[in-house]
Amino acid sequence: MTRVYYILRNSLYLLIPMAAMAATSCAHAADFYAGKQVKIIIGSNVGGGYDRYGRLLAHHIGKFIPGKPSTVVLNMPGAGGLKSVQYAYGVAAKDGTEIINIRASNALDSVLGIRGGKMDFTKFIWIGSMASDTDICLFSKASGIRSFQDILTQDSTIGGTGKGAQAFSFPNAINNVLGTKMKIILGYKGTGDRVLSIERGELKGSCGINGSTFLSVLSRQYKEVTLIPVLQSGLKANPLLKDVPLTISYAKTDEQRSILEGVFSQMEIARPYAGPPGVPANRISLLRKAFDATMVDDAFLKEAKKVKVDISPIDGAGVEAVIEKMTRMPAELRKKVRAAIEG
Repeated sequence: MTRVYYILRNSLYLLIPMAAMAATSCAHAADFYAGKQVKIIIGSNVGGGYDRYGRLLAHHIGKFIPGKPSTVVLNMPGAGGLKSVQYAYGVAAKDGTEIINIRASNALDSVLGIRGGKMDFTKFIWIGSMASDTDICLFSKASGIRSFQDILTQDSTIGGTGKGAQAFSFPNAINNVLGTKMKIILGYKGTGDRVLSIERGELKGSCGINGSTFLSVLSRQYKEVTLIPVLQSGLKANPLLKDVPLTISYAKTDEQRSILEGVFSQMEIARPYAGPPGVPANRISLLRKAFDATMVDDAFLKEAKKVKVDISPIDGAGVEAVIEKMTRMPAELRKKVRAAIEG
């Protein structure tokens, strides 16, 4: 009995200083942020879905970070989001003052060895994802395309940004796996640029537009039926677009389904944010807590509803798990998914 008492007493003596050290570490992290500015870096142009989500996050997260730092949004478009990812991996400050919007498509490209292979996405400090989503393939009313059968039998020109973006990888995979005839024209700056070209009749449509973006940024065109969603790509349908069929539903074989699931699984974390590798653990803990608190904040949710963006968050550990699962994709499936994306 006496021996047990001494063991318990000694264990308590060990735990007390450890708890004190943890409290001191958090206090130091809070002191660090006082008077600082936190940058929210978005890998796309102003006006699109990534930009809208990033600015919404920036409006609110600062009040939940101890020390209440100010926040600023910096747009860093280029190479389908890869430019901002490369910046995050090798250049961004490793002190917790830079939060980067990292596209899951860039992570998948790296895993597949398409682009960005020198980066290990498991080393990013994942803070959380604001939403799961689907990816929409839409066409103009004037195009005459109304269904999957139409894009299977008719040639159509669609717009994309770069080869690292969903606007290229998703329709290219759909073409290669399901036999559709979409011709992808690259070089467009973002969603707004592509939509303008569709409305001018230069393009028939586009993929690579998230369902949440379609419902918010393009709500007028949706209501007026000038832009028609034909497919949505993801593992589950957007509840507000139940009449739009899932691309996976057109898979005729188990192999086709597994390849498309490999491509579209990234939509589980459609709006992820991370810090660069090397950020101190105590600051990461504060940023994750601040992100989680923001996602359930009444003022944040009220603004999200006002700007018409869906919030279905996943915490940092959840995003980390999705990324790790992506990196464990079996080698044979990895080859097939890469072939589908690259064509």
